[in-house]
Amino acid sequence: MATDCEITWQEAAFFVDVVGTDLNLPHDAFCIVDLQISGATAKPAGFMSLIHRVKLRIRLAGGEERTLSYVVKEKSDQVFGGEVVDVMQVFPKEIEVYEKFIPAFEELWRRDGVKFGPRVFKTTTSPFTVIVMEDLRKDNFTMKESCEGLSLKDCKRTVQKLARFHAASVVYFEQNGFYPDEFMEGMFSDSFIDIFEPFFAPLLNSYLHALEELQYPADILEAIRRYKGKIYSAVSKLFQTDKCKFKVLNHGDPWVNNILLNDKDVLLVDYQIAFYGSPSFDLLYFITNSASNEIRTSKFDHLIEYYHHNLAEGLQRLNSKTTTPTLQELHEDIRAHGLLMCALSMDGAMMALFPDKDLELMCAETSAGVAYRRKLYAEPCVVAMLEQLVPFIWERGFLK
Repeated sequence: MATDCEITWQEAAFFVDVVGTDLNLPHDAFCIVDLQISGATAKPAGFMSLIHRVKLRIRLAGGEERTLSYVVKEKSDQVFGGEVVDVMQVFPKEIEVYEKFIPAFEELWRRDGVKFGPRVFKTTTSPFTVIVMEDLRKDNFTMKESCEGLSLKDCKRTVQKLARFHAASVVYFEQNGFYPDEFMEGMFSDSFIDIFEPFFAPLLNSYLHALEELQYPADILEAIRRYKGKIYSAVSKLFQTDKCKFKVLNHGDPWVNNILLNDKDVLLVDYQIAFYGSPSFDLLYFITNSASNEIRTSKFDHLIEYYHHNLAEGLQRLNSKTTTPTLQELHEDIRAHGLLMCALSMDGAMMALFPDKDLELMCAETSAGVAYRRKLYAEPCVVAMLEQLVPFIWERGFLK
């Protein structure tokens, strides 16, 4: 008989306690008669994990057979930037969010029935790292096409969910004190400058070259040129924790591929880069990377106001003792962190437009890398994105 350490997650025995937890049944009340594993999403190399869908056929003690489906998120050292997975502690953070924070946040919202993510049935960190969660397809949750972006209706639904998540995180802090140290750093942090600045440096050079070819005004080019070789570190400094400012637990990566929607609700997945800090991060990140080109800037203020309304309402609903920032204060905070939108227009928005892009070539200093970036930045959809975003970033003072 195999011991726990000899069982891999690809075996039926690994899922016995998953099924037991899911169906609230003792282990002798069913048996697993078939297991099938397939890809749950077509995420390319470059993401920090691999996603699988596991379909189980079980037989209950009375003879009835049922089919169950789960999603397994697996740590993999084969993806691009594999070492970043450990340095940023992405799996320990995500496991803690799923097992501790989300249940606590949902308990705070229990009377309203607010949910923030899928149920998690099992996590392991040794000898392999996986997270087993419910397959939300059973409730008709789907992921929108990233290249199209979200409609205004879906953006508002997502912003409302972010506001409620943030409000719960504030009340959780009031009741339990500081979040663990690993949540003091997000995607942009001084600790990761040596890792990520070399990635952004060639991106910024090609970005500037594209803007020059598109004949953008000299003052805009000069403002961006000041950040050559230091765009990542400049954004990181903006998100250093300010004890005097309003702070929340940010999702950290709220873009289209991490947002699941059905007719009634919105749920968030992939909490690997969650961090405690300014809510401007989630707002700027979401709007830049997830809103459709038609509404990204034209409805920017509307989405910020909608977020603020739901944040204030959420804090009141949860009886928070923390003073809600005014809408003006929120806008000032967004302006102070607005350089993030510029950095995202070089990378995150490109990821949404080209989910299958080659990340190694995107950051390569070689002639092949330069040619690859030049080709991408010349694509009509990218030109349209830049024509909308760059003037907006400049006019809002995000480059100052």
